[in-house]
Amino acid sequence: MGGPQRNEMADSGVFNRPKVPAELHSLVSFLEHDRRPTAVLDDSCPVTRVFGRVEPAYENAAFKNLGLEEREIKQLLKDIKANEKLHGGQYARGWRGKRAKHTEDLRSWRVTPMSEHWIALVYEGETPGGQDSNPRSSQKDTNGHSKDIRNHDPQDWTRYPVHGLSQWTEHVRTFDWASTGVGPMEEWSDLLRSCILHIMSHPHGRLVVWGEQRTVIYNEACIPLFGARHPGCLGKPVSEAWAELYQEIRPFVEGSFDGKTLNIERLPLVTNRNGYPEETYWDAVALPVVGAGGQIFGQFLELTEMTRHVTGIRRRDSILKVREKLSGAETLRELWSSYLEALEDAAHDIPFALLYAATERPAVDTPGGSHTHPQCSTVELAGTVGISNDTQEIPKMFSLMDSGEPRSVLVKHCLEAWKTRKPVMMRRDDGTLPDYLSAAINGRGFSAPIQTALVAPITSLGGNDVLGVIVLGHNPRRPFDEEYRMFSSFLCDFLIQAVTLISLPQEQRRAQRIADDMNNTLAQQLRIITLQAERTEAKFSRMAAEAPTGVFVFDVDGRSLYVNDAYLRVLGETKESYLVRSPSTVAWQEHIHPDDLASFTETWERVVEQKIPFTIEHRLKKPWVAIESGQQISGETWLAANAFPEIGSDGKIQSIQGWITDISHRKFTDGLVSRKLEEALENKRQTENFIDMTSHEMRNPLSAILQSADSVVSTLEHAEPGSSRDITLPHDVAEELIDYAQTIILCAQHQKRIVDDILTLSKLDASLLEISPDKVQAPELIYKAIRMFEAEIQRAGITARVEVEPTYDLLDVDWVILDPSRVLQVLINLLTNAIKFSQDAEEREITICVGASYEKPTGKHHGVDFIPMKHVPTPESPLNEWGDGEMLYLQFAVRDTGRGLNEDDVKVLFQRFSQASPKTYKQYGGSGLGLFISRELCELQGGQIGVSTRDGKTSFTFFVRAKRWVADAAPERAHRPALPRFTSTSASPMTFNRRGSVVPRSPSMGFDELRRVPSVKEDPSTTAGAMKPLSRASSMHSSMQVMPHQEEVKLHVLVVEDNLINQKIMSQQLRRAGCIVHVANHGLECLRFIEKSIFCNAETRLSVILLDLEMPTMDGLTCIKRIRERQTSGEITRHVPVIAVTANARSEQISMAIDAGMDQVVTKPFRIPELLPQMHALVDEVYKRQETG
Repeated sequence: MGGPQRNEMADSGVFNRPKVPAELHSLVSFLEHDRRPTAVLDDSCPVTRVFGRVEPAYENAAFKNLGLEEREIKQLLKDIKANEKLHGGQYARGWRGKRAKHTEDLRSWRVTPMSEHWIALVYEGETPGGQDSNPRSSQKDTNGHSKDIRNHDPQDWTRYPVHGLSQWTEHVRTFDWASTGVGPMEEWSDLLRSCILHIMSHPHGRLVVWGEQRTVIYNEACIPLFGARHPGCLGKPVSEAWAELYQEIRPFVEGSFDGKTLNIERLPLVTNRNGYPEETYWDAVALPVVGAGGQIFGQFLELTEMTRHVTGIRRRDSILKVREKLSGAETLRELWSSYLEALEDAAHDIPFALLYAATERPAVDTPGGSHTHPQCSTVELAGTVGISNDTQEIPKMFSLMDSGEPRSVLVKHCLEAWKTRKPVMMRRDDGTLPDYLSAAINGRGFSAPIQTALVAPITSLGGNDVLGVIVLGHNPRRPFDEEYRMFSSFLCDFLIQAVTLISLPQEQRRAQRIADDMNNTLAQQLRIITLQAERTEAKFSRMAAEAPTGVFVFDVDGRSLYVNDAYLRVLGETKESYLVRSPSTVAWQEHIHPDDLASFTETWERVVEQKIPFTIEHRLKKPWVAIESGQQISGETWLAANAFPEIGSDGKIQSIQGWITDISHRKFTDGLVSRKLEEALENKRQTENFIDMTSHEMRNPLSAILQSADSVVSTLEHAEPGSSRDITLPHDVAEELIDYAQTIILCAQHQKRIVDDILTLSKLDASLLEISPDKVQAPELIYKAIRMFEAEIQRAGITARVEVEPTYDLLDVDWVILDPSRVLQVLINLLTNAIKFSQDAEEREITICVGASYEKPTGKHHGVDFIPMKHVPTPESPLNEWGDGEMLYLQFAVRDTGRGLNEDDVKVLFQRFSQASPKTYKQYGGSGLGLFISRELCELQGGQIGVSTRDGKTSFTFFVRAKRWVADAAPERAHRPALPRFTSTSASPMTFNRRGSVVPRSPSMGFDELRRVPSVKEDPSTTAGAMKPLSRASSMHSSMQVMPHQEEVKLHVLVVEDNLINQKIMSQQLRRAGCIVHVANHGLECLRFIEKSIFCNAETRLSVILLDLEMPTMDGLTCIKRIRERQTSGEITRHVPVIAVTANARSEQISMAIDAGMDQVVTKPFRIPELLPQMHALVDEVYKRQETG
């Protein structure tokens, strides 16, 4: 396309096809249907050059759909021209195949010059393959940063060679940095590399001042800032790069190295970017570059040029001043004077002005009767600005007629402007601007030599007559660009309008003045409203653009009306590709994960139909990748979307607005926490399984050992030594065998206590230990503890005493509410230690005391310092289980005459797995858990524990919180479903029933009997308060006795046990105790036996069932469920008493057994003599319940 073809383009914006050669018809048709926006611009068009308007000579349908405003096209053309200058001044050489970036909306264009003035523009978005045909093509991301779309190539050119770098970037990459303060590039830190990569890819001016030497590194946009000093400033200290300004900007530079963020607005700088000193203004923001350790390494300087803004405001003020001055002029003489007076204030932009006014001659009437302006042949100097009227070289008057006389340069240009009716430029560099006009003027034009001046005719409104000539000098520090041309044009136009207005008749002038005032008022109001709207729009646009969350506006069909950069970042889109696709597709449909698309669409439809806001979390197709602690983590991209409908006055939805937040990291963390929780629960489950298995496997043989040893002792004690028909056994041998059997019992009891401690410790660690209050008499607990250790006490020759302190009787304490099993466990642990340390002492005494008080004990009574509480105890049971009785504290003390403790021993006593000293374990054994568990149990019950050692005697004292038992609360507690608990009770069975744990009562002495015994202090000779050593025979014999009323009724017992050894031993002992025993190997055999029993109207008698839980074929839990189901259906006629016999001692397992239908649960190991009372009690209870209803 050449220049002559321009007339063949229609005004409508498309080629006039009848005038287009036939060979081009196919090309035009292709362009019209091409989806890529395409246009052809003509820079030589008079409309463009004179009035500054830009109209494309050709634009296809896609280009029209972009909706570009004229200012955008002008900006694009200006960018092309600016790059033209940088590349040598010719389109063909500088811009062939190059690309211009529109800085306002980040559009990317391919620019192809086709001749001197024709320019073809093709809009380039993201190609379908995501790869541009130009190997150096780049896109702008949502932050405005340039990035190469070849994501698979390394982009860190500070480390690797990268193809397609700009000339300046390549220069920076190959620069000799070793000779500068930052050192060679290969030794740069990651922080410095990141800063340099950032500024070099930024389209605006950015520079870095680095290190102690304040080394300057700047990007290509800063080159004009350094002018002639470029590129010598690169790598130099600030003091050298800006030597002339350093003292002024030094506080600004050093402030960042002190950790300050500084901001300077409208900083004036003189640059030399176009071959002359240029007036520029900049907004500068200085940020410190802070390393990971908090130290400051440099300064990051953001520079934004504000020159056009500053000069635009200054020129606008000058134009307003001219209009204001001209409005009051009534005559041409006043007009000239007012005009020049207004230009006095434009010192920078109009360094000088000369105004020549035409001398008037009488008006001439034409034959048609029309009136013309006065004709003139001479102009005279009406006034000057910046230059004295007395300057000799300035002509004061000259003729406009061609007289043939020699004319000065100024007069020649005035005549040319008068003849052509167009402005004429005078330049210093080509000699057309005289020296007397180009000389520097003090105080005007920055006191610099004038480079250009404009000579413009003052024409009539129609342009037919010339009423004068104005000569305007130009700012030597600014280029005469489009904005300057428009400014000069406005100054001349206002003068022409004013001259025309004064030249009109008076009536016309008055009407014109009124019309102008109205127009000015309306224009001013429109300008104000427009500015306010633009400011409001700009404010909200900036807020939306800079928002850290993605902001969107969609229509009701889901098509995009607006999205900000953060929205595109979250979606992984570029603005170019998004804008190409979004008008024709639903904005979010391509990004949402297929599994979430249906729910999102349903939510969207509900919003449209019901006009309500919505919040939804959904996934995207793209994966989520992040770096945390130097490691890459990945997962699904999750978004939280919040939106609301914008409803118009007609009640219809105009748009749906909202925002999205990337919650991928939160979702990843939630998933990680969930997985960790599952792992922790699985570890806990495996730990519990291991403890259960260990406990089960240790309790089973321990039960057999205890019961076998009991059988040996019982057999030897009831047999007549030496008179057996099978063997002859001397008496001393029998005694020795009994001694051995009791030793076995003691060892088994010790082993069981360790197992119980481990189980208790596991529950403490998991905070699962529960407090279950029940009615009890405190001294009875003490007596129970002593009875458990009776054999050991007798064996060691220890005298055990129970002392009820006066405070107990003084407060009249009888039945109290506390957790008897937990208190008993503490007493057992303390009594175990007392026996252990007293058995080798010369004096062997153990005293257990109990007292009471309303106030929290301090320990002074026993001379003990309580261990501080580790945590505030929280009630582990409902408050109503404690009843409404009076609150009080029970204090227990265990004193022994064993080896005392020193201060170092006391410090570690109550710690986990700790003993007084290493020698303690070697001499006495033990696990080091007893006192730690005792301390925890005391604190759980609102108490404390402590120890004191005096004169070789040790005293452990603890107290717990309790309440008096009130009889009115008994019925309520009798029916409450108390949770079962576990305790360590040596070898005696702990029976759990539906009311909670039951501490077996001793068959020989009760508390009422004990209270009648005077204390040891009152009567040292009494034996009722002390338990003195007994013979082994009497001890074991008493343990095998049963209560008198129980001898009358023989129990018919069914033992259901898969372990044949345990089955055999248990059966033998039960038979020896007078029971009739039946056996079954598993639950199925148990059910079959019941079918033949009296519970199914058969003849076989059955009193109680001892049912194991872990069995083959059918386990105990399944069996008891079947029994209770048959009771409900009527197959079994009445309630079957069932006691679970199990080695599973955890409270959860015991609760499971009770819930399944067990009447009671007995944990192994246990002794038959102590289980028999519980069996009788259960049978009696069931019988009474059936009798009463």
